[in-house]
Amino acid sequence: MMMAKDLTTLQDFGGVQGVVEALNSDAANGIPGHGEDLNQRRTAILKLQSEAHNRNFIHCLRKSCNSSTTMLLILAILSLAFGIEERGLKTGWCEGTLTLGAVILIVIVHSVIEFRNENSRQLSRNQLWQNRELKVHVLRGGCRQTICISDVLFGDIVLLEKGDHVPADGLLIPTGSLEVNDKADPIINNQNPFLYYGSKVTDGAGKMLVTSVNAETKLGNMLRRAQLSKKTPVEEQLNKLSMRKQIIGVAITIIITVVLFLRFNLKKEQENSGLPDFSGKPHPLKQLIEAVKRVAQRPRGMLNVLTSFTLVLVGTAEGLPLAITIAITCWNKRMLGDKTFAPEPSITLTMASVTIVCTDKTGGLPLAPQEVERCWIGKNVISEDSKVPNHVLEAFCDGIAMLSLFPENSRTSMDNSILAWAAEKWELKTEIWKQLHSFIDFKQPTYNENIVAALVGKDGGNWPRFLHYKGPATPILDMCSQFYDIEGITRPMDISERMIFGDIVERMLSEGFEPIAFACKQVDESRSDEGNLTMVALVGLKKTGWENTREMIEECREAGIKVLVASSEEVLKLQSIATGFGVTQPDSDALVITGEEFRNSSDEERMEIAARISVMGNSLPSDQLLLVSCLKDQGHTVAVVGNRTNDIPTLKAADVGLTFATWSTDIARKSTDIVITEGNFKSILAIMKCGRCIYSNMQKYIQFQLTMTLAGLLIPLITNASQGSSPIATIQFHWAISVLTLLGGLALLTEPPCEMLMKKFTPGQDGQLFTKAMWVNIFMQTAYQVSLLVTMQSKGPTILGLREKVFETLMFNSFFVCQVFNKFNAREPEKMNIFRGVHCSKWFWVGTVTAFLLQLAFLEIAHIIAHDSRLKYAEWGMCLFLGAISWCIDLAGKCILLVIKKWVTKPPGSVVRDNRNLTSAVPEPACNFELLLLMQKLKALYVRVKTIFTRDGKTE
Repeated sequence: MMMAKDLTTLQDFGGVQGVVEALNSDAANGIPGHGEDLNQRRTAILKLQSEAHNRNFIHCLRKSCNSSTTMLLILAILSLAFGIEERGLKTGWCEGTLTLGAVILIVIVHSVIEFRNENSRQLSRNQLWQNRELKVHVLRGGCRQTICISDVLFGDIVLLEKGDHVPADGLLIPTGSLEVNDKADPIINNQNPFLYYGSKVTDGAGKMLVTSVNAETKLGNMLRRAQLSKKTPVEEQLNKLSMRKQIIGVAITIIITVVLFLRFNLKKEQENSGLPDFSGKPHPLKQLIEAVKRVAQRPRGMLNVLTSFTLVLVGTAEGLPLAITIAITCWNKRMLGDKTFAPEPSITLTMASVTIVCTDKTGGLPLAPQEVERCWIGKNVISEDSKVPNHVLEAFCDGIAMLSLFPENSRTSMDNSILAWAAEKWELKTEIWKQLHSFIDFKQPTYNENIVAALVGKDGGNWPRFLHYKGPATPILDMCSQFYDIEGITRPMDISERMIFGDIVERMLSEGFEPIAFACKQVDESRSDEGNLTMVALVGLKKTGWENTREMIEECREAGIKVLVASSEEVLKLQSIATGFGVTQPDSDALVITGEEFRNSSDEERMEIAARISVMGNSLPSDQLLLVSCLKDQGHTVAVVGNRTNDIPTLKAADVGLTFATWSTDIARKSTDIVITEGNFKSILAIMKCGRCIYSNMQKYIQFQLTMTLAGLLIPLITNASQGSSPIATIQFHWAISVLTLLGGLALLTEPPCEMLMKKFTPGQDGQLFTKAMWVNIFMQTAYQVSLLVTMQSKGPTILGLREKVFETLMFNSFFVCQVFNKFNAREPEKMNIFRGVHCSKWFWVGTVTAFLLQLAFLEIAHIIAHDSRLKYAEWGMCLFLGAISWCIDLAGKCILLVIKKWVTKPPGSVVRDNRNLTSAVPEPACNFELLLLMQKLKALYVRVKTIFTRDGKTE
């Protein structure tokens, strides 16, 4: 009945009085209000709410113990037990204990992160309906009480007057009439008694019967349909990547198990392996168990290999989101500072993939050179949720509206900004105001030409008459002897109060605001002298940089981002704003439409025109929600800017919800994804740039880590299958993965943003985390590392003639150095010059140098404890040379990819000369230019070397 505004069903039920009786309330006295009655109503509300209970840490810990970690725990315990049995308690505990500690650390870290995220989401859902600031008046037991909005119960009788917020869904008791700020049904009376949470009373007074509260309101139902808790696309992509890693790890583990036992059965082990012969007649069960036990106890046996593999896969799967989350938090702080607040830091990454920004005319588009950013009444800052007493609001609006009495060509841009703000904020209608007031006299103080004063008469010029002042805050304050506080009480302006207001003015000046004061006093015919004013309000205006708005819109267009304006304002007004800012262009097929036209279109028509819409005026919140749904169904990533309570369903339905802290409602700020504390549309661009920077660095880091992981899996797999042993021990794998995951993240995730981030198409729009260039780089580097280590194990001892201990250390160090050098390749997945801007990335060099120093320390400690061999300078030089070869392979791979791309995209029968006309997500001319420069440098080097050798030959 309430959801559908079904008046017929309401009348059949007995009207509003029937609902009052059904809720055990009384239209005149309200609910009984005693303790038992209140507890019963609160219990009923808790039963109706379908919110999930908070999950404790034990639940998250159980969730973290999945099949992979359980298997890893078992293998770690077995490794510890067999190690102690084989080598004794003194040295046998080391490897198993380290493995077990790493597993426990992985599980605990993942559980803590999951517990924190779950609590954050649950807190966000609960806080949505918790508002302790807004107060309402209710009748309980025949007594008038003042309570918080969040304490309203069904059956309550709420007393509403002008300026009040509707605290719940309910029905107007037929004793009055109201007007609310609902564009669809603003008049509330006997024919339309339905009131909904989030509305604001703009005129009239009356009593409301509460029928539903909190999550059971119409807004709560819309939020449930709009997916209150949603995972960001980046989280989903990372979860898919982690799952695939674990599946690959389990598959490779099974393959190694089968291969090793087949080798035992087929007698492909070396003669000194110490394994029994399984051929011929069956051996007793005891002998078989002893054989398995001895296989598991081998230093590079099956158990160590399985433990290593599983730890590598689980560690990287769990460490990847952690490293990226830390990087996101750091970049948000570094690039955005305190200008934004996001409960989920990873939502910034989603902004990297945004293709459409849907905003209204107050959503960051500055409409004038100056806009009102702050408003003070008394000592309190006024927000969207603040209630101002009627007589104070009337005096404030009169002081603003007097500016409309001056000729339009004589008004300043500041006057127009304040008038526009009052029309938007307080719904000031100057034409109606002029009919009720008269302009009697104009006063211009001689001591300050910036102060404007006007004598205004109410009721068409009759008494009472008020003298209103507007001007710079400091001189106006000097003329005031009293002020209105937020309760509407007139208080004296003594010395201490004057100092407080002086501090407020200084604070506004320090923040870049221009403080303007409004004051007034009632006068009679005999005296209208200056002074003894009552200060009504202080406003702070800030320069908006509106002249740069068109450039910001154009920058969005270059970055592949479309901006559309959707609002309840008149469509012609929105169209003029959009044309002025360049949102709509004359030569485009952009569509200007009303909400009713879009709403009444068929599903096929809506899907066809949704992406073409640039302006949608006269629209309801449900129309905007429908538009966002259509755009998402078409594959767009949508960001919505909204500041009002009615915008919440659209904010929740969008991929990213944005809210400006200034003039937004408290519940809108609690339900949005990102709160922009200061700034305008330029702040949205800054968030997008930050997101694209993080997204680009994340791709680099994932390419680096996935290459290391695949190489670390394939090398033991191939060597165990062919040689029966792995060239790298378990503890060495642990060390390499741990150090390089941490320092690789430090090096790659902190790369500074490049200029091309906002000059190409939106990354990740197709939902793919990996590009073709990334896959080519991963394949080539993995193939190089695997072939290098496998060849070294099979042919290296013969060719190099090194001792076994030295050769084992050399192989491990070569694997480590290859990963460090591969960090340079990962810096530029698609460009030739991998060293571009590397000198500006100090943290990259910190991570690289630290990795080498830690590797030196590890090899030295291994020499002291485990008696591993040290490496000489020549052997270190060999490792560095093998690592540098990866740079040449990376260059060759990119050249081959470029040639293939030219060959695939050339027209049939044509000769490819250049690809300047080809379109790509990454501008091809830059790639070709780098290749041309490289070829020129190589040619010049060749000519120079040839000249030197020719000159030397002639000399001889």
